[in-house]
Order: sequence, then C-alpha cells, then structure tokens
Amino acid sequence: MRRFDGQRGRARSRWLVFAAVGALSAGAAWWLNGAPSARDASAAHSANVASTTQAPLASSSDPAARVQTEGALPASLVGSAPPHLPTDGRGHLAHTRAVRDFFDYFLTTQNEVSAATLDALVRRQIAAQLDGTPAADEALAVWPRYNAYRSALAQIPQAPAQNGAKMDLDALQLALDQRDALGTRFMGDWNEAFFGGESQRQHTDLARLRVASDTSLSDAQKTARLTALDAALPPEIRAVRERAQQQQASIDAISRAQMQAQKQGASPEALRAQITQTLGPEAAERVVQMQQADNAWQARYADYATQRAQIDKQDLPPQQREAQIAQLRQHFFANPSDAMRAASLDRSSGS
Repeated sequence: MRRFDGQRGRARSRWLVFAAVGALSAGAAWWLNGAPSARDASAAHSANVASTTQAPLASSSDPAARVQTEGALPASLVGSAPPHLPTDGRGHLAHTRAVRDFFDYFLTTQNEVSAATLDALVRRQIAAQLDGTPAADEALAVWPRYNAYRSALAQIPQAPAQNGAKMDLDALQLALDQRDALGTRFMGDWNEAFFGGESQRQHTDLARLRVASDTSLSDAQKTARLTALDAALPPEIRAVRERAQQQQASIDAISRAQMQAQKQGASPEALRAQITQTLGPEAAERVVQMQQADNAWQARYADYATQRAQIDKQDLPPQQREAQIAQLRQHFFANPSDAMRAASLDRSSGS
C-alpha cells in the first residue's frame, strides 16, 4: 500500500503541475505513437473540462445508448465544448489544423462509444456548426478520409525505436516517411493542414538526434548545426518550440517547488512564496488554489473509498457490485471528470 500511495502522490504532483501551467500540445502525442489514443487526445480538452461547470451524469446506466438515442455528448465530454470549425469567409471550410482538432476532440471517445455512434455524433456536430454552408459537406468529406488514414496508420508494423541501448534513428526515419506517405495518399490537399507543421518539427527533431549522436563532430560543430536546424524552421514553428521550452521550464520549476514544499511540510503560504520567486504571484496563487482543491478532492475520495470497501465486503455478484459502486461514485463525484479520476484511482489500486 505504501508503494501505491507514493505512486499516487507523484501522479497528483504531475496533475497539479500540468493543470497549473496549461495543457501541452496534443500533437506531441503523435511522435512515435501513431494516431492519438483516447488517453492522449483527451489532453486537448481536459483544461476546458476542468474550467467549465459540469452537468450531472445522466441516470441511464448505458452512456453509449444515451448518446445514440438522445444525441447527448459522451460522459467524458460533458461540460466541454467542441473546437470551432473554421470557414474562409465565403462559406467554405478553411484548410487549417483546427479541423483536425475538431475531429480529434470527438475521437477521444472512441473507446467509450461504438464507431457508428461516434460517426453519428461527429456528423451532428458538423451540422450544428455549419449546416446550410458548403463547409458542412466539405467537413463531412474530410472525416472519412481522416478515419481511413488512421486505420492505415494502425496497420503499419511498428519498428523498434531502440536497438539495444541505442536509439534506432533509421527506424524512426522510416516511421516518419511512412506516415508522410499515408498523409499524402489519404488526405490529399488536407495533408499539409493536418500534419504539415507537426511533420516538419518531427523531421527536425530527428535531424537533431542525428547531430547529437554523431561522434565525428566536435561540440562546437554540433552546436553550429543545431542552431542552423532551428534557424531553418518557419517562424511559427520556432515560436511553438520556444513556447514549449518555456512551458517545460515552468513545469520543472513548479515541480521542484512542490517537491521541496512537500518534503518540508510547508504551508500553502510557503508554497506560494517559493513559486512566486520563480514564476510570479499569479502562477503561485493558481498552484496554491489547485493544491487546496486537490487536497479537498483527496479527502472526498478517502470517504468514498471507505464506503466502497463496505460494498466489497458484501460478496455481491460482479454486475451488482459494479452497479452499486457506480452509484456510489456518482453520489460522491457528480462532476464526470471527477468520477473518471476516481475510477482511474480505483483501477490503479486494484479495487
């Protein structure tokens, strides 16, 4: 149990750090991981879910059926809003990454609802935003192409990224080239909008890895080549890279402050003072508020776990046990994202 508590504590720290700084780019999940899984892509809307008033869970015991019959959002999306589908001012769908973000938002539910339900949901949401415009038909045409691309990508054998203790850079190059080819084949004129910037960043990252691992280069030569690679990037991609570096530095600073405060048993005021020194008062106040909110959530989870243990002692049939635990969880966690977090902790603890 001690080991689990330690793991849970580290997970809580990571959760607070990421929530305090802001959601990282969902595109990073594509590096060597293929199409985004429900877990990966959920980062794209988790911050929105956390900051929006949540609706209570529906009374239906079958969320997938409720989505299909009522046209409601799946439980994991309740309280958040779909990304906006952009148009070009003349009623046509704009060729931008935002279109992929719209589809990825709904693809986070692919393990929650059936493929048919997901397809119907996306089509309804397209109509809700674009009905009566040429952009609606254009979005409906892009959606199956994106699904076909994802299906083809999943069929590619995944070459090992490691060759013993060394990264297999040739295997990484092959994986990137295969993805680029599938993007061209299935997405056509949408390929650049969906994957262009991401692909360029990944190829640049791979080139940086090759430079860093080239033992024939001196440190000065490596620095010069890495600088040249960054300079060759378009301004918008350089800006993304710089924001990511700044964000990572902020995450590291907050994490160090939190770990130090936890070791010292510091008060919220001490934690606020430590983070204020590195990131300023606004970030410090936000971290402290989220720490306090998380402490309250953990206390609520402890009460829930105590009552859940009483259900476990009743030796009920599995289906009846799960139904009672689901009802108990909904009682303690009306917010769907809180309920999912509690269920995740249940699974982690083997409950």
